[in-house]
Formats: sequence, C-alpha cells, structure tokens
Amino acid sequence: MGSNSKKIMINMESNPWGKFKRDVCEAVEGALSELGWKSPKPVEDTLEFPPDPKFGDLASTICFELAKTLHKSPTWLATELSKAIKPSGLITKVETVGNYINFFVDVSKLATLTFSAIEKSGERYGHLDPGRGKIIIEHTSVNPTKPLHIGHGRNAVIGDTIARILNAVGYHVEIHNYIDDMGRQMAETLLANVFVKNKPKAKFDHVLGLIYAEMHRHLEQDAELDMQVREILSDLEHGGEWSKMARRLAERCVKANLETTDRLGINYDLLVWESDLARSGILDETLKQLMATNRVIDGTGERAGAMILSLSDFGIEDKVLVRSDGTAVYTARDIAYQLWKFGKTKTGLKFKIHSKRPDGRVTFTTSQRGRLIRKFGHADKVINVVGAEQKFPQRVVFAALKILGYEQEFLNSHHLAYEHVWLPSGRFSGRKGTWVGFSLDDVVEEAVARAYAIIKEHAADTSEKFKREAAEAVGVGAVRYSLLSTSPEKRITFRWEDALMFD
Repeated sequence: MGSNSKKIMINMESNPWGKFKRDVCEAVEGALSELGWKSPKPVEDTLEFPPDPKFGDLASTICFELAKTLHKSPTWLATELSKAIKPSGLITKVETVGNYINFFVDVSKLATLTFSAIEKSGERYGHLDPGRGKIIIEHTSVNPTKPLHIGHGRNAVIGDTIARILNAVGYHVEIHNYIDDMGRQMAETLLANVFVKNKPKAKFDHVLGLIYAEMHRHLEQDAELDMQVREILSDLEHGGEWSKMARRLAERCVKANLETTDRLGINYDLLVWESDLARSGILDETLKQLMATNRVIDGTGERAGAMILSLSDFGIEDKVLVRSDGTAVYTARDIAYQLWKFGKTKTGLKFKIHSKRPDGRVTFTTSQRGRLIRKFGHADKVINVVGAEQKFPQRVVFAALKILGYEQEFLNSHHLAYEHVWLPSGRFSGRKGTWVGFSLDDVVEEAVARAYAIIKEHAADTSEKFKREAAEAVGVGAVRYSLLSTSPEKRITFRWEDALMFD
C-alpha cells in the first residue's frame, strides 16, 4: 500500500460499508488495548482506501503514528499489531504489507446487508442526514420568449443533477429559475406579438419563438421598428403598460417551459422574476452600498454619466453597472440577486405559490402582491449554472460581494460553467430560429418514440401501458444521459444518432 491512497469520507452509520469501517476500528482498538499501546491519533483517521484491491478493502497507517511514541519500527509494529487483531463482523482477513495493516471485507455478508438496507430505505438509500447547510442552485434561467432547445436542456439537466447529488449528501438545496422579463428579447417579442398577425398554431412557447425570429428579420430591415423596440425596453425599465403585458406573456411562456422540464423530472423551488427584483428596492439598495465604497468611478467620454465598478485589484477590467441613461445593466441586477441569495439585503422579496410539479412538490414565485417568506434565500453557498461565456460577468458579481465586505460569501459563490450545445452547422440562434426541430420538446418526443419502437419489437407481449411508461422512462433517461455524459467544459455537437443511442 503506497502513500497515494485516498482518504475515506464516509459516514459510519449511513450504510453497511460504515459497519465494516466500524468493525475495523473496534478490532484495532481491541488489539491496542491488549498490547497496552495507545495511538496518538483516532483509528478512524488512519484508515485509507488501498490503491489496489490486492491490498484489501481498507488499510490503516496507524503504525506510522505508533512509531512516533513507541520509538519502534513501523514494520515491526504492523506485524505485532496484526497478530493481536481478531477478525470479526464483516472482517474476513487481516494482512500486513510493509508498514500498513490491510483489511478484507466479507463480500457475501456485505452484499446481504446492502440489499437489506436498499430494501428498507428505498430511494433514500445512500442519502446522508441533512445538516450540512443550505445551498442555492440557480439553473435553466432562459428568457421567457421561446421554447427550451437542447442547449438549454444541458444547463437544466446539469443543474438538476447537481441539486440531486447535494441533497443526497445532506445539504438543504433550494433551486431557483431566474426569469428575465425585462431585456431586449422581451421587448422584441412584445412587438412581435402585436406586429405578426398570422401566428402559427403550436405550443405557446414555440409560437413566441417563431414570431420572435420573424420579427427579427423585419428589425434588420426597418430602423423605425428598432426605435419601437427601444421605447418598449424603456417602458419595461420604468414599469409602464408594456411591462404588464410582458408579465402576462412571460407567465404563459414559463408555464409552457415548465411542461417541458416537468417531463424531464426537473423541479424548481422558486421562480425569481427580474421585474420583481428590480422593483423590490433590492437593486437600489445594492447600488447605494456600492457607491459608498471607493470602488465606484464616474464614466468619462462616451461613458460620461455612467456608474462604473473599478475591478483592477481583481485582475479583470472595470464594469459599467449603470448606463449613461440611468438604466442598470443585467450584471448590476445579478449582484443584487446574489446578495439577496445570501440574505445580505435589508430589502426583501415577496412570494406566492405558482404551481405544483408532477411529483407533488410546490413551486413558488416572486410576486409584488405576495407575502414575505423567510425560508427563501439565506444560503451558505450559491452555485450559478451559467454558460462558460459568462465567466467575466460572474467574476464581477463575486468581486462585488468582496468589495462590500462579504468575504465568506465571496468564497462561497461558485460559477458552474459549461460549454454550449452546437448544431453541426453552428450555434443555436433564437433570432434565426435555428432551434426549430431541435427544441427540447422535439428531442424528448423523438427519444420516446424510438424507445417505444424498440420496446414494441422486443417486448411485444407486454401491455400497452407498460410499453408507454417504459418508453417514456427510457427516452427521457437517454436525453438526460446524452447531456451529462460529456464533461461540462467540453462542447457538445448535437447529432441525432449520438444523442439517442440505446445500445
């Protein structure tokens, strides 16, 4: 057994493996007592995973510790101590290799206990007891102007998977979906909803995506239309009549988006609307705090009148937070949102119930007509699942926390970056409508159809209900796996033959 072994990070009481570990500790402690030796370190802290199965299932470095106080050779100590160890419980054999004492588990007994534990615990098997703190995970966060395409699916599936893992290991996980209902895409979609008369018949988020792409073709040719978009955008910033229409349109789009994520088994605890955040007072509070530091400078030249955050100490370029016309950039809102996630704003958000997920879980939403609910926010750690191209804005957000004196929150802010899904012809473009045929709805539907065909061929004697349910589970699982099987830092080029392999 060499020094490159990996330290154990397992709760002794959480599963049958914990019993084996406990048996090893008790056996070593019994032998030490018999020999009259005392270890300067707890036996548990000396246990490691051997680098090779031939060295057993657990190994102890206790003889290195004993050598410090007994002034004997670790090899001699290992030999004498192993002689005194009495295998019991799940320990089937004890051997020494050099300075290490190696322990072998009784595989048959371990398997019996494991199957029994799985049967007793069900889906909770392997989960640790809660109590490791609260983590907020923000993922998906797609503009409410289109359907989710397979690229958005990568974000959602990564975020959902991380949330499931952290929940299983004992964290209280709160999942957010941030809805940007104030940006230019929203303004263009609002104009498209009025301008495009012959709307296609389809699921509502698909309709919006199609008329948005059509609107953009007109915008490229008509400067007057672009001026209208600017006017709508200004109205959204100031909470005018267009903002009311935006919320109604966005609500319908989000409802359609949630039908897609529901099918993939993805849950959200809270929908956070950018308009609610902007009008809550949290953004104003955040900007005032930043202005009270010596890191905010006034813009000059083309940036005259702008509010700029100086970031040279962080090795990144300065960032405009408020434009010359007085409107805040989205990064400013992200800073305010990050502070709120950690419970570091005096101003709060209000909430109400939005909808129920298929598994019975309730999704809440921010609402100016809602009520204060303290359970949201106040995180110990925050993970933002955001594309790799957003590395600079995320660094700005985290740096702002440190500038405001929130050192721990700065350290506990994490950007889970991922590369996007591309088509063989290039990137997805909402403006060009290249998502058509590659929406997440389309991909899941095709996956389920292909799974059904295979099941029908190989399990023809099963009921139709079984075929449909099995095809749904297999198809959805195939889509999720195709988005997770490639490391997040690597780009995925979407091809049907790769995404929907069932072999």
